[in-house]
Amino acid sequence: MNGITLNLVPDYEIDAGYALFPATACQTRFWHEQKASPKASALNSAFRLQLSGPLKAASIEQVLCELVARHEILRTGFQMTGAGLRQQVASRVPFKLDVVDLTGFEEKAALAEAERVGRLQASTPFDLSSPSFFRAVWLPRSPTQGELQLTFHSLVIDGWSFAILVCELVEGLAALHAGHDPQFADVELHHGDYALWKEEFVASGALDRARAHWRQELRDFRRFEVPGDRPRPQQRRFQGVIRSILLPGALGDRLSAAAKAQGVTLFSVAAAGLAMALQTATGQSRVAMGTQMSVRDQQELEGVIGPLINTVILRLDVPHGSTLAAVTAQCGAKLSDAIEHLHLSFEEMIELAGEVADPDRPPLCPVNFALQQSFVGVGDEVRRQDFSATTSPSYNAGALYDLNFFMVRRPEGWRISCEGDTDLYDVETIDGHLAKWREMLETVDSEAQRPLALPAGGEAAKFVTGVGASGFMSQAELAAKARNIVRYNENAPGTPVIALNNTGVLFGLAQQIGSDRPLIDIPMVPEGPPREFPPRAFEDIAADAVRLIRLAQPKGPYILMGLCVLGALSLEAAHQLRREGESVELVILNDSWCPGYREMMPWYDRELRKMQVRADNIPRDFRKAVRGETSMVSFLKQYRIVRRLGIADLALKLGLIKDKAADHTIAENRWYMEYLLAQQARYRPAPYDGNVQIFRSDQVLKGRLFAWDLGWQRVLTGKQVVTPVPGMHDQMFRAAGAAVIGKQVREHLAEIEADSNKASAGEQHAPLDCASRAEA
Repeated sequence: MNGITLNLVPDYEIDAGYALFPATACQTRFWHEQKASPKASALNSAFRLQLSGPLKAASIEQVLCELVARHEILRTGFQMTGAGLRQQVASRVPFKLDVVDLTGFEEKAALAEAERVGRLQASTPFDLSSPSFFRAVWLPRSPTQGELQLTFHSLVIDGWSFAILVCELVEGLAALHAGHDPQFADVELHHGDYALWKEEFVASGALDRARAHWRQELRDFRRFEVPGDRPRPQQRRFQGVIRSILLPGALGDRLSAAAKAQGVTLFSVAAAGLAMALQTATGQSRVAMGTQMSVRDQQELEGVIGPLINTVILRLDVPHGSTLAAVTAQCGAKLSDAIEHLHLSFEEMIELAGEVADPDRPPLCPVNFALQQSFVGVGDEVRRQDFSATTSPSYNAGALYDLNFFMVRRPEGWRISCEGDTDLYDVETIDGHLAKWREMLETVDSEAQRPLALPAGGEAAKFVTGVGASGFMSQAELAAKARNIVRYNENAPGTPVIALNNTGVLFGLAQQIGSDRPLIDIPMVPEGPPREFPPRAFEDIAADAVRLIRLAQPKGPYILMGLCVLGALSLEAAHQLRREGESVELVILNDSWCPGYREMMPWYDRELRKMQVRADNIPRDFRKAVRGETSMVSFLKQYRIVRRLGIADLALKLGLIKDKAADHTIAENRWYMEYLLAQQARYRPAPYDGNVQIFRSDQVLKGRLFAWDLGWQRVLTGKQVVTPVPGMHDQMFRAAGAAVIGKQVREHLAEIEADSNKASAGEQHAPLDCASRAEA
C-alpha cells in the first residue's frame, strides 16, 4: 500500500495486512455476474505477448513480481460486506510464473502446444475468493524467443492498463539485464483511490445533467436482438467463437479518408456500416449497440491500473435506403453526446431503461461494438534496448454478448471480427454478418463524403495576436509593443477600460460598454512560435503589464480587465498601480479563479475537483476539436500516454487526423497561457479593498468545490459583484456574453461614479457643517 494513501484516506479499514476500498459500479456488476456463473470464464481477459531478447524465466518472474508489488489492483481480492462489495488490497501476495518449456518442440508442435495452453488459460475461471486475479505462463521457444500469456479478470484490468503493464514489463526486463533498477514513474494513484473519488463524485450531484441526458436517450428503450439460429437456452453457457476478416489495405485507407472528410473518427464510420448490416439482418430501423469507453479523462488517471471503463449505448435510426454517410453523421453526433455524458454508469443506465436483471441474458444490449487502434502502441510493438514485445490475437474466453463485433488494427491492416454465442448462432451465420458488414463498408466513397456543416465562428473566430515575450523589457521593447495596442472609441470622454487580452476580439464588447467610454486592448501573448521562458515571479510579470498599461494610459484613474489568468494579473497590476499612488476605479475579473483557491484545498478535494472539471471539459474540448475550433492534436496531447507513444503526431503525419485548428491563434496561445498559469500557481494575492466585478461563465460547474465567487472571498474585502455570463469560458466576449458584460459594467461604473459624486459633495459641505457647529 502507498503510505500517502494510508495516511490521507479515512474511509477504508485495515485488518491483518489488508486495506478495504469500495468497488466501482462495473466491478460490482462483474462480481455478481461471476457469482451467478462461477464456472464461466467469459469475464477473463487473456492476452498473448511475443517476447524477444535475452530471456530468462527467472527475470520475467522477478519483473512481474515487481509489477504486482507496484500496482495494488494486481494484489486485490473482493469481499462482500454489509456496506456492499469491497476491494480487499493485500500488502503482499505470492506470485509464481508458470513455465511450459517449448524449446525441444518442432515449430508446428510448439505452436499447437502454445495454443492448447493459451485456450486453457483463457477458459479457466477465477475463483471469487482469490486474493489476486492475475496469472501468467511463460512458453520459451528459444533463449531469445517465447510467448508470455497473461490472464486477468475484468474486475482488475482494461485494455489501457494492459498497455501500461507491457511497457513496464519490457522496461523492467531491459533494466534488469543492464544491471540497474527500472526508471518507473512513481505510482501516485491506485484503483482504490479512484474508487473512493468516484463514490464521492457520484454523490456530489455532478452527474445530474448526464442522468437527464440518458433518461431521454433511453426513453421507450427496447432491446435490440439479432435473431438466432436457435432459441435462447434456459441457462446461459457463454460458449463463443471468434471469426475474422482482414480488410484490404485500400479499403482501410478509404474508410480513414471518409472519416477525415466528415470530421468524425473511424469508429463512427465502422459503427455506421455495422448498423446498416444489422438493419438488413433484422429489418428493424432502430439499431442499438453497446460500446466501451475509457473514463480516463484526467491526466492523473492515465497511469492507474484497473478497469476504468464504462459501457454506453448508441441508438441509431437506420431506415431502409440509408447511406453510409448519413448514418456516419448520426453516429458521430451520438458518440459526441455519449462522450459528454460518459460518467453515468452503465449500471444506472440499466435502471433508467427499466430492465430487470437476468443472469441468462446480456444486460441491456446483446450487441456490442469496439474499435481498437492498437493494444500497446504504434505498430503493436514495445521495444527497450535488446527487448521487444508484440501482441498476438487472444484466445476466446467465452461470449459475453450475443454478438460482439470489433475492429482491430494489426500490423497487416484492419481486421473486423465477431465473437458470437454458439448456443444461438451457427458459425456460418456469424460469417454472414461479417460479410454483410464488409459489404456495407465497401460502399464508402471518400470523395462523395462532404464535411459536416459546422457552425461558423464569424468575427468571433478571428483572434488578435500581440506583444512579445514577458520579461524585464527595455524601453525600446515597450515602445515597439505599444504599437500593437488596439483602441476602441478612442475619442470618448470616459475612463478607459484597459483589457489585458489573450484571444478575444473586443470590438463587440466595446460597443456594448458604450460609445462614451474607450476600451484599450493590450494583447499579452508573444508573437512567433512557442518557446521556453524561465520561471518568474507573477508579480514581476504584472510589473511588465503595468509598464504597458502606463504606455497606453500614463495616468489614472484606471479600470482594468482580464480573462482567466490575465484577470489575476490585472488585480496584481491594480495593487502595484495603487502603491504608486494611482486610483483604480474597478477591476473586472472574467472567469478568473483566485490563485491558491484550488492549491490550498485538501488533497482529496483537489483531486476530486480535477476529476469533475475533466469530466465536464474533455467532452467539450473534443467537440471543439471536431468542429475545428481548436486543435485535435492539442486535444489528444492532453494525455501523457499519447504524448509518450507519439500517437497524435504519427496520426497527423499519416493523415488519420487533420489539425484543423493549426492556424488558430487560440491554439497557438495555449502554450503561453500554460506558462502564466504555472507562474500563477506560486502566487497568492494580497487582500484588495477596491471595487471588483466578477463575471462567471454559466458553464462553470457548481457545488461545494466550485465557489460562486470563484474563490475570491478571502482576498476581496471591498465591494464585489458576481454576474453569470452565457457561453463557455473562451466564448465570453461573443455577442450574448458581451451584452451581459457591457450592461453590467455600465451599471457598475454608474454606481461608482454616483458614489464618487456623493463623496465629493460631502467633502465640499463638510467645512460648512463644522462652521455651523462651531457657531452653535
